[in-house]
Amino acid sequence: MGTQEISFEAFGELVTSIDDGDGDGAARVTARGELDIASSAAFGIELARLIGERGPDVVVDVSGLTFCDARGLAALVAADDLARSRGGAVTLTVPRPQMAKILRLTGLDRRFTPVRTAVR
Repeated sequence: MGTQEISFEAFGELVTSIDDGDGDGAARVTARGELDIASSAAFGIELARLIGERGPDVVVDVSGLTFCDARGLAALVAADDLARSRGGAVTLTVPRPQMAKILRLTGLDRRFTPVRTAVR
């Protein structure tokens, strides 16, 4: 099916691209920009649609996020709740140090295990 890019610029500065994955059954989402109160609802709806259409395992590359507030975290948690209710999970990959710190401080690093970090 290839890669599809979706821009939520009308809702903020978040751009995502969705890929079918690499054969492991997980859909892949790359998020770039700001995941905040302005973009989180649309992002959450898109993740829910993706889980419903392509299955409960989703890998979200958050390395391109420059900002994530509580609403952004809530959208990720809601997507993970939905994925888990269907036997899957949301996995976050390569968070920037600031995002990794937020996940650690909120305890969400344990929820999104394994959070894959960039090798430095």
